[in-house]
This record gives sequence, structure tokens and C-alpha cells, in this order.
Amino acid sequence: MNIALLKLAAASALLALASGAMASANGGIIHFTGNIVEPPCSTGSFDAGQINIHCDKRSAVAVSFQRVGPSADSATTIVTLTRDGKALGTEEATAYRLALQGNSRLGLRVAPAAAGAVLSPVVMTISYL
Repeated sequence: MNIALLKLAAASALLALASGAMASANGGIIHFTGNIVEPPCSTGSFDAGQINIHCDKRSAVAVSFQRVGPSADSATTIVTLTRDGKALGTEEATAYRLALQGNSRLGLRVAPAAAGAVLSPVVMTISYL
């Protein structure tokens, strides 16, 4: 039993020495190719079916939505994309390309196409172009 403890203690001491030797290395060269970029826009809170977006510079974005769930293939749901409260369109399945700068508020309005229709959940995707 004592031999096993001695072996464990020796292995721990060697590991500590090796780690210390590697940590004390200084100098060297790092080669970097590419760009360091930050997103052109920032998003705020999502409330009442709308999301706040702020773009410091004019930025191109793609906005799309799709229905999900058991009634996703039916035309029982009308989806309207809005920008700052104004409707951009009501279509079966759409993707929009927008140029944003400053503060914008994008949203989705989802309504049943007919009385008693089942609403399917909708997923909105915003991508930078």
C-alpha cells in the first residue's frame, strides 16, 4: 500500500515540475491570417413578437421565417413581417433582404387564416449578408 502512495507522490512531483517548465517559456511568434470582425448590428430584447436591432453602419441582413409543428404545411396561418410597425408583406413563406442602419424594430404578426384555424409556431431567422 505504501509503495502505491510513494509512486503516486513521485508522479505528482514530476508532473508539477514538467508543468512549471512549460509555463515559464516566453517569447515566440504567432502567425495570423484573416480578419477579426465584430457583428455589424446588435440585438436587444425580444418582446411582443418584436426584436430591437441597432446597426452603427449600414448593414445588409436577410430575414426569413418558417412555420413549424404539426400544422406547418397548411395555409392556416398568416404571417406578416413588420419593420418599425409597418407591414412589409404577407406571404406563404418568405425571405427578405433589408438594409438597416440606426435603430430598427423587426417583428412578426401571426394570425389564423380563418376562424377556428390552428396557429402553427413560427421561427424567424436574421442573418448578416
